[in-house]
Amino acid sequence: MLSLLVTAALAGATPTPTPTPTAVPIPATTDVRQAAHAAGFADIADRLAEAARPTTMVAPGKRKAAPAMPGTSRYGGGADLPVEGKWPRCKGRRQAFLAQVRLSDLPAGADELRRLGGTLLFFTDVQSEAGETEYGMWAGDCSKVIHVPAGTPVRRQARTKRMLVIKPARMRFTARPDIPDLDFDYALMPPLQDINVKDKLDPYWDMRWALQGKTYPQDKLLGYSNQMNGGDECSARAELRTGTWRHLFTFTTWEVADGGRLQLLISSEDLAAGRFDRVCGTFDSA
Repeated sequence: MLSLLVTAALAGATPTPTPTPTAVPIPATTDVRQAAHAAGFADIADRLAEAARPTTMVAPGKRKAAPAMPGTSRYGGGADLPVEGKWPRCKGRRQAFLAQVRLSDLPAGADELRRLGGTLLFFTDVQSEAGETEYGMWAGDCSKVIHVPAGTPVRRQARTKRMLVIKPARMRFTARPDIPDLDFDYALMPPLQDINVKDKLDPYWDMRWALQGKTYPQDKLLGYSNQMNGGDECSARAELRTGTWRHLFTFTTWEVADGGRLQLLISSEDLAAGRFDRVCGTFDSA
């Protein structure tokens, strides 16, 4: 009789709800293991630390006229192209000039680029209404990265009047660690795609942001790409389990599609060889 009463009581009891993990604010840090433990990921702290890659966060300094010296790191203005170089085009129109980076300016963590010397110039196609130069509707149908080796004679080519305006600004670089983003199934992106954190999404995102220095804008070189809102053939290359394409550059410092983000990807082989003519671009909006 007693056993029947206990069974009935258990059957009628209200089950205890499983507590939902709450995101705990994590101070900006460069220690991946420390950040993982603080965010509640002690079980994968070692794997996150092993997979971490150096990234260089890029932020604009004071906006003013582009420096007269060619080849300097900056946003916008005119492009310092080789004397015989041509401005990249997409479907017959000139691509917008985004920025150029003098690779010797980068912090030590960016050795994959620093070792190449010279300057990288970044371009992409921006679609705007006729006569509009302050705001773009979409971008990224074509993208181009040009590496100008050190010592190459260059001349500054000005943007055309119909091109999106990106005002000149010096660049500030900060070295940080980066870890993989999440895919839409809440699994980590390669090389940690076997780990799923669907029960602790906010703590993971907060941890990654803390590692990146909790800064805006989120422009950066190297590190890992972010999952796209939609995706395309280019972004799919960052999700490959083998032959995964690397993140090269994320650009958000413009007025395109209400917070649009351009990400440029490169194959591991091309990055190692210092070859940038096969870079692909993928774009999404906020």
